[in-house]
Amino acid sequence: MLTIGHRTVHPTMKTTLTYTTRKATASDYPYCYRLTKRNMLVLFTRHWGGWVPAKFREGFVVADIEMIIVDGRRAGLLSLRTSADGIFIDNIQISPAQTGRGIGTSILQKLIRRQGRKTLSLTTFDDNPAKRLYERMGFIVVQREGARLSMARAPAVT
Repeated sequence: MLTIGHRTVHPTMKTTLTYTTRKATASDYPYCYRLTKRNMLVLFTRHWGGWVPAKFREGFVVADIEMIIVDGRRAGLLSLRTSADGIFIDNIQISPAQTGRGIGTSILQKLIRRQGRKTLSLTTFDDNPAKRLYERMGFIVVQREGARLSMARAPAVT
């Protein structure tokens, strides 16, 4: 898992934001559910017809999740699945109160630095605003299925 104690300076606000991560626990489930639903409901409704609580429950694997903490409070979540050849970013959700402050960029930069010879991959919708961030960080579309995109970032050649 990604353990972070990080300070990031927002490029336009020139403010410093300190955040950390911690392992999720089962008690984080309601927060993660509400945050993901709040952030993704419009996209899920547009592309899949709505929010399916059972699907979120099924995909909530506490061992794969880290909570993002700002000022002692939960500010988001990061869910990763790793295999011998890759790291799949299953979910990154940032609280609307914390978006635009560089947290997502910083998390992706840390994953890129630690990816080694592994491919980083994720899925998103073609109209998800986060897609621009993924592209800036070097992810490219490797498969398209309707509005659903599979994106990957190859390891650096050494």
